[in-house]
Amino acid sequence: MKRPYLYIILVLMFSLFTSHSFAETKIKYKTYKKLPCKFNGAKVTSTASPNSYKPSGKAVCLGNKKSGYSGKMGTTIEVKRGTPLIAVKDMELVIATDYSSEYSCLINNASQIKHKGKNTKIIKHPTTGKKIRCRYPYDGLSLTFKTIDNDMVLYYHLLPNNPLVPGFGKGNCKVRKFYQIEIPNQRRNRLVDHKDCGGIKKKKVKKGQIIGYSGHATVDHISFNISPNSEGFLNSPEKKEHGLLWENYPKNPKAFLLPIMSKKYLKKIGYYD
Repeated sequence: MKRPYLYIILVLMFSLFTSHSFAETKIKYKTYKKLPCKFNGAKVTSTASPNSYKPSGKAVCLGNKKSGYSGKMGTTIEVKRGTPLIAVKDMELVIATDYSSEYSCLINNASQIKHKGKNTKIIKHPTTGKKIRCRYPYDGLSLTFKTIDNDMVLYYHLLPNNPLVPGFGKGNCKVRKFYQIEIPNQRRNRLVDHKDCGGIKKKKVKKGQIIGYSGHATVDHISFNISPNSEGFLNSPEKKEHGLLWENYPKNPKAFLLPIMSKKYLKKIGYYD
C-alpha cells in the first residue's frame, strides 16, 4: 500500500533541514575602511612599529592610544591559540621561517614583562644549571606572502604545524627546547627556513583559504602586517593613509579579507563538519 503522506513528510523534513543548514552558513557581507579592533573573536591590542628611527605607530581603531614597541614588525591580534588563519587575498608564499621553542627564557619587551607571570615555569638553565623562569610555549612560525597586486603580507607567531610547509616541527626541524639559549650540538641557534624543512609544498593560495594557525608567545595571538606595493613593512595595516578596504567575505577582489574569519565561514568552507 502506498503512503503518499509519508513521502510528503520526508520532503518537508528535508526542506527544513537544508534551509536550516543554509541559514547557519549564510553570512551578511560587510566592508570596513580600516581593520576593526574586534572581529570574529579576535582583538587588536597593539600596532606594528617596524621603523625604530621614528615614533612608534599607533592603532587607529584603538583611538591612537596603544602602540607597539619600536621595531615591532606586526600588529598584535589576540585570538585563541590554534585558530585558523585566512589568506587575505590571492597570494604566493615566498618566505617561511620557524623559531618555535618549548620555552622562552629571556624577556625582550614591555609586553613580556607585563605578562611574565602567565604560562611560566621555573626550570634549570641547560648549561649553567641555575634556576630560571621561562614562558611556554613559544610559537615562532613566520610566513611572508606576495599578493597578486604586489603587496607583501606578513603573519608570524603561528603554530609550527602548517599546511603550506608541513616539514616544520618534524625531524631535523622539530621544535627545539629553548629560544635564545645556545646549547652545544643543538639542531639550531635561532631559526630554520622552508629550505631546511622539505620546502614549500603549496606556494599559491586563494583568498579565503586557511594558511596556518594562531600561536602563543606571552599571550595567544598572531602578529600581522600588510605593506602595500612591496614598500617594506613600514606601517601597520590599519593606518588611514594606506586606504585599505577590508571585507568579511571574499567578494571584492580589490579588498583585503579579514585574517580571522567567523565560524559560519569556516563551516561553509568545510573546516567544521
